[in-house]
Amino acid sequence: MKPNLVSFSEASKYIYHSKTLLVDLRSREAFATSHISGAWNIPYEELSQYQEEMMNYDRIIFYCDHGNHSLQAARKLAKKGKWASSIAGGYEEMKNLKREDSAIYAKIKRTTATKK
Repeated sequence: MKPNLVSFSEASKYIYHSKTLLVDLRSREAFATSHISGAWNIPYEELSQYQEEMMNYDRIIFYCDHGNHSLQAARKLAKKGKWASSIAGGYEEMKNLKREDSAIYAKIKRTTATKK
């Protein structure tokens, strides 16, 4: 199988399906600041520790900051026969979505953390 490269709009059709896993590959700090609601945070460096668990899902959709790590992760699982996708442009592309596209924008959870 080959990995799929999908837009956030395309990926959002699957995000809340019970057999779909959405994985945020960014750092724990970046995830804590903002992420897509329902995503698991597995930093890219820790991905191999979770591969067995991910194999229980029909679809796995990855995203990272710009799309590079997520495409690499999707390739690894696609080689194992899984339906795996990478969101094109990564989180940087997604957070630039306009508020007018409220159905998509609503899936991005933004937190306002104050640093002391």
